[in-house]
Amino acid sequence: MIIVRPFLLLLGFIFQYIPFLQFLGVIILFFTYYALIRNRNTHIKIMKQVYEANNWQFPDIKEEVANFWFIMYIISIVVISLFYSLLARELINIPFEEWQTISIPNWYFYVFFGFFVLSWVSYATMINRIVKDQWQLQESEISHNLVKNRFIKLRNGNTAMLLRIITLDIYEWLLLFFLIRETTMHYIEDGTASGKYPIPVPSGNFGKIETEPIQSDKLKEKELDQPKMKPFKEKKEENLNEIYNDLIKKIQGMDDKEKYSTIFAEVTIIKNKEIAKQILNKLLTEEYITQEEYNKLIEFI
Repeated sequence: MIIVRPFLLLLGFIFQYIPFLQFLGVIILFFTYYALIRNRNTHIKIMKQVYEANNWQFPDIKEEVANFWFIMYIISIVVISLFYSLLARELINIPFEEWQTISIPNWYFYVFFGFFVLSWVSYATMINRIVKDQWQLQESEISHNLVKNRFIKLRNGNTAMLLRIITLDIYEWLLLFFLIRETTMHYIEDGTASGKYPIPVPSGNFGKIETEPIQSDKLKEKELDQPKMKPFKEKKEENLNEIYNDLIKKIQGMDDKEKYSTIFAEVTIIKNKEIAKQILNKLLTEEYITQEEYNKLIEFI
């Protein structure tokens, strides 16, 4: 795990607005994204190990996909910066009175626009993979009593990009601060940062990661109940009523947070997406979930 200190982000933010120190700000910016993505991938790998050790169904999350969009984002930013520098140099060498007569090749605009679109898509997708994937995993961990708190807040990458443009990139640094803070707190709670988990896991797959088995009555009781927690995907998914009735029985007596986490964990692993959507619609119609919860859940179907 790479822990980024808030002070480093503050330095990067300051450097980005000082002309001769901008390159340092960009380096800190890219390093922070690298740390977030590497921590995300490590978090997913370790939690997969924990889930496999306990025969739990792991959420449908791809490990390395964020790396590709991070590379695309770096390429797009570098190309846009080069075009901006070249255009600025040409304007500086031309008297102000002649600016109206300047003829800029059309391919300049096409290339610039193309890489701007690439920067938007790559940034939005990268943020979604950092935030949405770990938010989805966080909800699954809550349903399995691995964690109790919702530190990671759900955000949308396109909204983040729009706010970046409106605030002249100030929001980008603010978002990085909150992402570093939220993910670090979550890693500490679920054991990813320390390597000590509230359940037994096999050791040896992740270098120096250690385990801390807990042989409590609560754990033994959970192990006995595991057959009841059989994932829905192992059932006949064409039997909508059976799946729905089993889910209703499971969430009876739960508080709102625990109920939402259980619904999220169970519905999002159903392979038949149409069945999953029908279940969500029934839950909404019968007021087991709110419209806001429905809108969040449907994004992961």
